[in-house]
Amino acid sequence: MAQNIELMNKVNTVLLLHSECFTHWERDYLSNLNQTLINHGQLSEKQLGLFEKILARRKVVSS
Repeated sequence: MAQNIELMNKVNTVLLLHSECFTHWERDYLSNLNQTLINHGQLSEKQLGLFEKILARRKVVSS
């Protein structure tokens, strides 16, 4: 459960601090990931992979 909260915080931080870096589609996708974490408590490996790819493509470093 702690990992899920960490991941939720990471997604929120990225959205709040770096939203101007992302396309509309990417922001929407990140918001949907956050909602999925809230509703289901976890993400699939595919979702996690795409999240990391988006961060890498936009050169966003989140702690």
